[in-house]
Amino acid sequence: MKNTKKIQKSTSKIKRETAYLTKRDIVRLATAAVKKASNQAMQTVGYVIKAEDGWVVRENKDGSISKIKQIKGASSTSTLVLD
Repeated sequence: MKNTKKIQKSTSKIKRETAYLTKRDIVRLATAAVKKASNQAMQTVGYVIKAEDGWVVRENKDGSISKIKQIKGASSTSTLVLD
C-alpha cells in the first residue's frame, strides 16, 4: 500500500514522494487493532475466545480461563486472539 504526497519545491516544480508501509508497520498496527478489538469484546460480551498454549480457550471478564478444545499440531509459543 502506498501513499503519494506532492511536495512543493522552491523552484515551483512538483516532486512526488511515495511512502510505503513496511511489514513491521503492518504487524504493529494489526497487533494494536486486535488488542483494541479484544478489549472491546471483553467489555461488551464479557469474554473472548482465543488460542493459547495449543488450546482454544475462553477468557472471562473475571480473569478465569476455561479450555475449550486442544489444537493438534499447534505451537505453544504464540497467542492468537479470535474475538
